[in-house]
Amino acid sequence: MARVVPASPFESMSGKLHRNERIVMRTRNGRMHAYAIQHPYEGPLAESRKRAISAFAEAVKQCKTEMADSERLAYWEEQYGEYKKLANKSLNRANRRFFGEESTAAAQGKYYSTLRGFIIAQLRKEGE
Repeated sequence: MARVVPASPFESMSGKLHRNERIVMRTRNGRMHAYAIQHPYEGPLAESRKRAISAFAEAVKQCKTEMADSERLAYWEEQYGEYKKLANKSLNRANRRFFGEESTAAAQGKYYSTLRGFIIAQLRKEGE
């Protein structure tokens, strides 16, 4: 993956420069990255995939609302603090406690490194 350190006029950049471009810019954990799309799928989306995309979009909208409310943000920060503390001891135990036994996070050893990602995952779990 390429590492991009932009000049001062470009403090933030995300997305493509052109819709046919295969190089995509994004920011993860405060660092900007450029990556290339290798083999994009160009066929139709299955109904199950459409449902998953709309559920994720709804969770992102709800996350934005939750983070705008100071009381809810304090609640989520407390939950995320507990998650990080437990994850430092045992990531699998933390994922099972916060996301359930059958969760993808528990099965794959996923660590949520940002508060936003943690909130979205929790909202997705509650929406199931």
